[in-house]
Amino acid sequence: MLKLIYLARRKPGFTVDEFVRRWRKHGALGMEQAIWRHAIGYVQAEPIRPAPIEGASEEFDAVACFMVREEMFTHRTEEDAASGETMAKDELETFSGPIPNVSLWVKDEQIREGELGGITAYLFFQSATSAREVAEGARDTEGLIRLILNLRDDQLGKMNTLPYAAVIEMSACSIPALASAVGSNGKGPLSASDLAVITREAVLWDRMP
Repeated sequence: MLKLIYLARRKPGFTVDEFVRRWRKHGALGMEQAIWRHAIGYVQAEPIRPAPIEGASEEFDAVACFMVREEMFTHRTEEDAASGETMAKDELETFSGPIPNVSLWVKDEQIREGELGGITAYLFFQSATSAREVAEGARDTEGLIRLILNLRDDQLGKMNTLPYAAVIEMSACSIPALASAVGSNGKGPLSASDLAVITREAVLWDRMP
């Protein structure tokens, strides 16, 4: 499995609500494309505003996870190429710039297995070592329903454009439960990260094994 995480801003001129509606349409367009046959999972994670946990960023409008089979790159067709062109054009109608400019391909490690969805903190780290220490330390934290360590995968060459080595996904059923898990007052996983975004996940596609 290959996994893409992107961290984007909305196209100027959209309100937050207008952007979310446009983002949903972008996702629906993707699911109509030939290339979607490779898709395993797709999550649009909307940053919660105002940020409900102290220290979290309000700088971004979209976090997404897109999980695909590896043959997406090894068994490309003309229809797949056309799909890519269609989606690239639509990105410019949705986001402030092309998604390949704000992307990170990763390998994920299930520290605590759980369903997609929920209130999720995306914690971005410049150090993979620090991220692993934080993820392992949070393994037995109460209130979490999912804990994933995503490590940067540079096998796809220049396709990685975000300046991070790792991303931790920490999911809970509620904001108070997540706040307790990620910490506050300069202590805990959130404060250890280089960027934290608190989101509400919308699961648009789930064929995960």
